[in-house]
Amino acid sequence: MLVFGDSSEKADPRERLDGLREQLAAIHSLAPGIDRHAKLVGVLTAAGQLLQGFADADFSLAQMDRRTRTTDELTAFLLELSRAVSRSWESRFASLGSLPALPKLDDLPEQVELRTPEGFAYYAVYPEAYAEAARTLRLSAPARVIGIRSIGTTLAAIVAAELQAPPPITLRPFGDPFARQVALAPELARELLDGEFHYVIVDEGPGQSGSSFGAVADWLKAHGVPLDRIAFVPSHTGDLGPQASGDHRRRWHLAQRVPATFDPGWLERLFGPLREFSTGDPWERRKYLAGAEHERLLLKFAGLGAIGEDKLAMARTLHAAGFTPEPVALVHGFLVERWLGDARPLRPGEKPVDAIGRYIGARARLFPAGPGSGATLLELLEMTRRNVSLALGGGAASSIDRIAENIRALAQRVVPVRTDNKLTPHEWLRTSDGRLIKTDGLDHHQGHDLIGCQDVAWDIAGAAVEFDLDTLETKRLIDSAQCRADPELLGFCRLAYLAFRLGQATLAREHGADRYVALLRDLLHQHHHSATRQQSLVD
Repeated sequence: MLVFGDSSEKADPRERLDGLREQLAAIHSLAPGIDRHAKLVGVLTAAGQLLQGFADADFSLAQMDRRTRTTDELTAFLLELSRAVSRSWESRFASLGSLPALPKLDDLPEQVELRTPEGFAYYAVYPEAYAEAARTLRLSAPARVIGIRSIGTTLAAIVAAELQAPPPITLRPFGDPFARQVALAPELARELLDGEFHYVIVDEGPGQSGSSFGAVADWLKAHGVPLDRIAFVPSHTGDLGPQASGDHRRRWHLAQRVPATFDPGWLERLFGPLREFSTGDPWERRKYLAGAEHERLLLKFAGLGAIGEDKLAMARTLHAAGFTPEPVALVHGFLVERWLGDARPLRPGEKPVDAIGRYIGARARLFPAGPGSGATLLELLEMTRRNVSLALGGGAASSIDRIAENIRALAQRVVPVRTDNKLTPHEWLRTSDGRLIKTDGLDHHQGHDLIGCQDVAWDIAGAAVEFDLDTLETKRLIDSAQCRADPELLGFCRLAYLAFRLGQATLAREHGADRYVALLRDLLHQHHHSATRQQSLVD
């Protein structure tokens, strides 16, 4: 099933460097504390992302990883910045020491592609946890740190700083997702192997196969490095995923591994005892409840650096419009909200169509999105074909091909906005004074899936599916939203939404998968037998 997707953005490196200089200058004027520390980590993650962009741009030219003057200078800066982050963390945010100056880089490309560092954006992966993990490594020789791009640019720097190691190198595994490999320029290979080192491989994950970790370890093994001089620093304690090879799985069990797991102790020092909070949704982010019964706060991971700051701004806008809980602050990646203790879930079968429509419409007007911020209709079509084929067979998927005849013209009518993307009934609360409140309205347009920002038709289709709206109720929803709803685009979004949610439910083994299969089968049957495409997909 196609569900997950990698996101990236094109950026002018000169603008990003200017932004980093401004942020560094601003940190000097901040008082000691968690906010200053969070700003420093934000600069660290942004600099690591920029280094990833430069390294990947050179990799695409050379078809191998190699050192360049630009990546060397930025790596040295990142290492010194990591030392400042460690000083701040170890002093409980009291001391930074001296901050490095950002190097003046020449001969920069016009654009670089910056990949979203998934752990910093979605999974509460913290650089400080990697510093803590590095301290517990048992090394038999001087450390040589290898980071796996993308997020490994930053994580390797923080580990190297803690181990007092030379500047790390980063590698870009490529090829089959379940059988990655690496390619090093001869001079980089000689440098890496020139001496007896204990090699520390750093990344988040592992995921379905762990083949990125495996590719680097395979290369070291092929060049004579014994297993007792290879260590892994992953982000969790789990095993490799089901697609891992037998050799990789055996090595994973035998090698030294020190996971950099999230520790909420620093949050408890700020907010007191915490209780982990979950609605049972397998896709939700890390959350905690804090405070006494009548003064509770919900702490929800929103993202490190600029990602979390953007979520705070969205939260304030949506709350001011009356749609979401009150945001209190952003504390080092965690959005703090007032807990709605008097709110209750919707009753079974309740359909607050007008209020949901107003939310969808207001969101579309408040949060326009730029091009490239979400999957294209062609990408959604590919996902739909794939998921329908797996669920209903190739015959059902073939009927989707008729839609593709007009997909390019339909794509011209898309107006991307920061859609909610998750309008299921359990995401809504009714307060004691009757107001409808949307929870988790900040994350799903920027999650670790392939959807991203879409036309408002995506949210209309999603609400119609999740609340089982009939034709008249769907029309009421559109009227309440007071926004353009292209009938043909709405029809396609309904089909693609069902295919996507089916993929999610299947991967998470949710009970709702059968419902999405039945709805897809009915929709494709209607499309096959109706007189017009518009009738078949909208109705």
